[in-house]
Amino acid sequence: MNLAVPYTCGVLSALSGFATIWAIAGVGWVLAHIGILDRSAQEALAKTSFRAGLPCLLFASMYRADLGRIFSFNVLASASAIVLTALIYVVVSRLIWKPNLGHAVIGTFASSYVNANNMGVPITLAVIGDSSWVAPVLLVQVLLLQPLGLSILDAQLVKKSGREVSKLSYLSLPFKNPMTIGVLLGILSNIVKIEYPSALLRTVEILGDFSVPAMLIAFGVSLRIGPIPGRQNAGETWFIATLKTVVMPLVAALLSIFVFKLDSVTTLAVTVMAGLPCAQNVFVFAMRGKESVTMARDAIFITSFACIPVITIFATVLHAVY
Repeated sequence: MNLAVPYTCGVLSALSGFATIWAIAGVGWVLAHIGILDRSAQEALAKTSFRAGLPCLLFASMYRADLGRIFSFNVLASASAIVLTALIYVVVSRLIWKPNLGHAVIGTFASSYVNANNMGVPITLAVIGDSSWVAPVLLVQVLLLQPLGLSILDAQLVKKSGREVSKLSYLSLPFKNPMTIGVLLGILSNIVKIEYPSALLRTVEILGDFSVPAMLIAFGVSLRIGPIPGRQNAGETWFIATLKTVVMPLVAALLSIFVFKLDSVTTLAVTVMAGLPCAQNVFVFAMRGKESVTMARDAIFITSFACIPVITIFATVLHAVY
């Protein structure tokens, strides 16, 4: 069975998506360099994205997603690749770097949380010809990885504040998170087929669209006011980048071929999605939790460049295999 789209043309077309991302981040860098934006502006952009933009973006994604694709068999391959890669980080980091719980959460996010929305859509559309492959990975991340990790970060923030919180309150943390609420509302609305007024949907979409440039500008500010990428926690950061860029797509490809025995197009889709760079969301999560912000930023920076040749190599190999 032939792959859906010639892989060389697809990867070259996808480069425009990376160019756009770095151009917007560059705007943030310039604005910080000339003194218009500072650390407080960076924090304000991150908070606004977390509380308003990202929940709307995730709601819209789940509301319009193809449910058949979301709950298809290939979601098991994507979920397995995410979980196995995260476990590798947790085990190795525990043996070598012995991070605290909050740091471990950010490290886990950075090594296994892919940029499914603003990079997954253009890349899967270009390489495979169908952007709906983003939905299964997005579902696994926002329903499994995100609520668990953010709940731990929120619990750590509560402990740092010295407040007394009951066990019931800890259990309810995921359902107080605006991003989790957006995802659950989107899926429920999709299943029930709720028809919202067009004006309301347009408002949600505009807020969702705002989150991506806001995150990227905040990221660009951090590149200007923070240390040079790759200098702090260098060993752990480069290990995370290797996990995200090389190990995760390799695991996804092997699972798809030998365990789940998926067809060529599905195998390519699962592998390409696993090879996407670390998501900008992780930077927002780190700022939200006041934990390992520089490491999250550096992982995003490195994987955003490294994933380009790696995705090309995997697409080439899979094209030859099939």
